[in-house]
Amino acid sequence: MSENLGQAGVEGTLPSGSMPESSDIDQTMDPVDDDSIWTPRDLTRKEIMAAKADQSRKNRPWILAGVLILVGIAAIPAWAFINEFVLPPRELAVRVEDRSYTRGEVVDFIRFHQRLTEEVGEEFNIGSSLFQSLQTISENEMAFQGAPGLGITVSDLEIDYEVRRLLGYGYLTEEHRTESSDAQVAEAQFQFLNNVGLTEERYREIIQKGLFRKRVRERVGENVPRIQEQVHVYRIILDGFEPDVRNRIAQRVNGGENFSDLAFEYSVDSEVRRSGGDEGWLPAGVFPEFDPLFFGLDDEGNRNLPIGKVSEIVRVPGEGSFGVLYVAEYLPAREIDRGPLELLKDAALTSWFNEFRAQVEVELILNSTIADWVNEQVKLSRALPTPEPDNTFDGGFMIDESGQLVPATRP
Repeated sequence: MSENLGQAGVEGTLPSGSMPESSDIDQTMDPVDDDSIWTPRDLTRKEIMAAKADQSRKNRPWILAGVLILVGIAAIPAWAFINEFVLPPRELAVRVEDRSYTRGEVVDFIRFHQRLTEEVGEEFNIGSSLFQSLQTISENEMAFQGAPGLGITVSDLEIDYEVRRLLGYGYLTEEHRTESSDAQVAEAQFQFLNNVGLTEERYREIIQKGLFRKRVRERVGENVPRIQEQVHVYRIILDGFEPDVRNRIAQRVNGGENFSDLAFEYSVDSEVRRSGGDEGWLPAGVFPEFDPLFFGLDDEGNRNLPIGKVSEIVRVPGEGSFGVLYVAEYLPAREIDRGPLELLKDAALTSWFNEFRAQVEVELILNSTIADWVNEQVKLSRALPTPEPDNTFDGGFMIDESGQLVPATRP
């Protein structure tokens, strides 16, 4: 029996569980002549490869998880960079038909006008520029697209001259240009583009479409009649809604006192006091909200505001401003003065834009997030301190350097 057992120990296998699996060890036991002793043997190449493959399969989920974690960690700053600097400049801001303008192009447009303003030593108001810029970009594009229908073109020479004019070389007409002057203009343009961060192509496109807008304004402005009925208007700006003050002014006017003298006495607006309240001759359309008062008739055919009488208190242009109006004269036909004529041309251009807008698809995208982002980009390139929005408009008007009637602010 002992001989049989010894033979079984040599030729048989170890009891179950007494020897590890081949995948868990690098070596196994080889039998020797001693019935009770086992010695290790080298694994074959096939066994080594199988063990490594098995271990690789076990490690693969952990390696994959580690890679994903590392990628996720690396993606956080990458996504933040893309979300902050790559995507916003490419997002849609304005669209007119198939021409789209990105936020980045809006920033370019604002920086262009910001630099022009600051280079003449004036302050640039970022707070009010964004919505106006979106409107102007869309209107310039409408002018560009609608120009062929009006027979309007803009040549490269006209763009070249406008470039020189904006850079301060407007005196250099084609016949006065030289190699030296062209070199000076080129250097000035290089400096301007470098300061603003614009390409020359984008720079010329902004100028080109601005010229198309001017040409369209000139063309539609030709339809404004130069001879129209007009009223000679005076005004007094009150400190608020003050019926008692208005009644005292009316009584003194009815008593024969001069309205200009009363404007100097009662108006809280210094510009109105200096001008004696004289707003000049105004045709219909300059202040549309007052046309019924200035030119309208009641059911009996009498003027809504009789000549030589003080109006009731009205809200004059400008938030929170009240005043009284006075028509000194009326003429059924009079040539329009330059300031009011320019305002009527602006009104004609606005009407043209409204008509054209009804025929095309126009989209403007603006919210507080976009406004904050655009304003931050613009502030990064400002040369002068940017003031807070000016809310001092008090309802007065003045003629600016170009002859246009514009809102006046308190000094």
